[in-house]
Amino acid sequence: MKRVTSGIDAPVIPMFYLVAALFFFSSFFWEQSAIGRFWDIVVGLIFVAGTGIFLHTSLRGKKSIWERLLSQIPIDPNAQVLDLGCGHGAVLGRVAQELSVTGRAVGVDLWRSRDQSQNSQQATMANMAALGVADRVTLVTADMVDLPYDHNRFDVVTTSFAVHNIKPKAKRYQALEEAVRVLKPGGELLIVDTEHHRRGYQNFLEAAGCQVLLSKSAGFDGWWTGPWQGSYVIRAVKGKTATIK
Repeated sequence: MKRVTSGIDAPVIPMFYLVAALFFFSSFFWEQSAIGRFWDIVVGLIFVAGTGIFLHTSLRGKKSIWERLLSQIPIDPNAQVLDLGCGHGAVLGRVAQELSVTGRAVGVDLWRSRDQSQNSQQATMANMAALGVADRVTLVTADMVDLPYDHNRFDVVTTSFAVHNIKPKAKRYQALEEAVRVLKPGGELLIVDTEHHRRGYQNFLEAAGCQVLLSKSAGFDGWWTGPWQGSYVIRAVKGKTATIK
């Protein structure tokens, strides 16, 4: 059986935390005071814990978040689904497993390794083949802020820890606007991202004519180093009078 690979989100962050932990552990040996050595160990352990929590969320936690979310939402086997910032395809592959041969799951990404380690279209398609869903998946190189699709094209649009990578802030809302634009009236938009963007995204979607059915913290599985950097889940339905043109 072929192995499904997963990249590490923002790989520079856990690397920084590990280097910081090694620095403080090393400084223990040349620190003169007992209190200084105590704090070297404490701070070093904090960085180690932060690394472990970050890797848990990146490699396992976010998959658990999506498993819980998707288990509550029936997806029509014939649905047309778009996954924005699909990366290695964890969400894309999970959704594709719900589809029949007439359904389609489209994954869009710019394939940047700074956002997810070893991110490439080839690696993602290999994962889809390993899951046995390659015949139901299409991968497209495209920018989330300018999608190459007509209005009202997809039944479901998903995005997992991708919108926050867009800079500057105004373009994040442009990406949300595009997500709503290509979504059919009555279609569902599912967002999992970092906590501090939740309120702004929710307000934007409501102003655009979407009904927000769910907006909540993702809990421990969404912590990036700790509770101060949590994640959230938004589930919204596009209304028939949505203002996105």
